[in-house]
Amino acid sequence: MDFFTHPSNVQGIPVSKFSAPGSNADTSVVSRDSTTTRAFYSIGSVPSRIPGTRDIKGFFSFLSGLAWSFNLTSPRTYRGNLINYPDDGRRYFAFDDYVSNQLFPLPPQLGRNMEYTYEDYQMYFTLYLGYYEGKNVNFGVGPIYGLAVYRMDIIEGEHRISSVKNQLQELKGLRLLFEYNIGQYFPDTILYNAYVFLEITSFGDLDGKGLNIRNQVATANGLPAPSLYMNMTTYRMGVRKEIQLSKEPHKKEEGPAYPPLQNLPSAGLPPKEDTKSNSENPG
Repeated sequence: MDFFTHPSNVQGIPVSKFSAPGSNADTSVVSRDSTTTRAFYSIGSVPSRIPGTRDIKGFFSFLSGLAWSFNLTSPRTYRGNLINYPDDGRRYFAFDDYVSNQLFPLPPQLGRNMEYTYEDYQMYFTLYLGYYEGKNVNFGVGPIYGLAVYRMDIIEGEHRISSVKNQLQELKGLRLLFEYNIGQYFPDTILYNAYVFLEITSFGDLDGKGLNIRNQVATANGLPAPSLYMNMTTYRMGVRKEIQLSKEPHKKEEGPAYPPLQNLPSAGLPPKEDTKSNSENPG
């Protein structure tokens, strides 16, 4: 997870921080890059072909390679530090001071340092533009689109300077999925249709702008801070098992309910074959 800003323009030229690692002409990273492991629950569907496209031939045959799925995740919490956002804490009194502070911010040990707590849960759809479904291996890649509900607290020193709750955020990104059928090794167990999977999901605007995160942080001069953006890449591994929620309907047996009666004597009369033979050969 990375938080960043887009550099402000001075006479049409973006003012980037020379000393900020990971920054470039388009973004200025304001968080420490770290890897966080979180366990969370997720409810979703397995990738499914778009109805009516599996057996399409001809010009529209490419539609047979499309699939879709949906996901709903449980809340996840992340904690970290914002460094020199929106500035390094030095007040400026002239335009030259502002440009100088933006180009050459103080090092993290001397600059402005804040702690943040970010929590969200997400619901989104994935449209696999290419989905391969083999006997034991499935593979898909495609964009995601959905919504996230998030909250974020920012603390500087011992004071909470920003707190937003229950904010909606549009989700856009890209997902890569790989699945392997381990149920083939357990055909007579409950794992007969289980798959081990690996998902790599990158959340952020597809144009590289990022997800806009609201806050109430102010600059050293008391002005509103520039917009804060976020992108996130998640790696998820696990085992999925398909669950059938309804029973298959019983097939109605064809034919009579009872076996046919053949050669059963009635009131002491001999079978029909014997009666016919006796009439042809009288005693």
